[in-house]
Amino acid sequence: MTKQLLLFMAAVMLTFSGQACDVCGCSLSGLYFGFLPNQNAHFVGVKYSHASFSAFIDNDGYYFEDEYSEDTYQRYDLMGRFSLGDRFQVRYLMPYMINNMEGSHQTVHSEGFGDPMVILYYSPFNTGSDFSGAFMHSLSVGAGLKVPLGEFDKADNGELVNRNFQLGSGSLDYVLSANYTIRRGNMGVSSETSLKLNSTNAHAYRFGNQFNLSANTFYYFEMKKVSLVPFAGLYYEIADRHKNHQIIEANTGGSSLLSTFGVQLFAGRVTTSIQYQVPLMQAFNTDDFAEIEGGNRLTAGLYYSFSFKKNQM
Repeated sequence: MTKQLLLFMAAVMLTFSGQACDVCGCSLSGLYFGFLPNQNAHFVGVKYSHASFSAFIDNDGYYFEDEYSEDTYQRYDLMGRFSLGDRFQVRYLMPYMINNMEGSHQTVHSEGFGDPMVILYYSPFNTGSDFSGAFMHSLSVGAGLKVPLGEFDKADNGELVNRNFQLGSGSLDYVLSANYTIRRGNMGVSSETSLKLNSTNAHAYRFGNQFNLSANTFYYFEMKKVSLVPFAGLYYEIADRHKNHQIIEANTGGSSLLSTFGVQLFAGRVTTSIQYQVPLMQAFNTDDFAEIEGGNRLTAGLYYSFSFKKNQM
């Protein structure tokens, strides 16, 4: 049973785009690992994510009806990590996405594989196996790519569907990430920041760059056969506006602050986790006629580690 843990989150920001009758969307196109088994072990796992958004357009009732949309975004990620020794590791993710749009003027279902991600991480130091000191800490920095394999040109009634409702972005994007964890005894704090730099796709459309920052406090309850790790903290995200042929798109980009609550269970080589996030503040870049509101988010995962080393943080 591992004695320590790291919180690895390379979550990439959610983005919002006005397209046809739609005001918002959420592709859940982030790379998010959450708490993982011990750092130097290989692992494979499946993670489920769910998020929802509501949009409303006030057309003043003169010539056009008011518009609304209730959108839900689900994804199943086949994910894992391949350790290249004590300092290097590769993490990968292949998403299968299920998006549903229920609106006053449009109803769309989109399902299929999204854009995979691969990130190479380097750990300049990790004292997780050193129990002689008062503190144990580790740092990981990574860089990688999101590859455009998912569908990005889905149409409905001859019109391109909301860009964020597409399964992929159609662009090759670059991801930077860093994580620092410090622990004293059974209690610790993990912080992470990620940046995604987006390129322009074949339709001359470019999603805004995305940045996030998170911090969580965790406590390690070690029992006879299992270990339980509850955690809580804050997650902040911000995204630039999108551009279509170098023209800034209305109702795109914005920021959110969410509270995070979760628990992870370690039982031998099997790890299960669940996390719930509640919005505390939302400031989307909407015009005077549009309103966007994000709902709560749920994440659950099941992981299996193999060829692991003991006593890793």
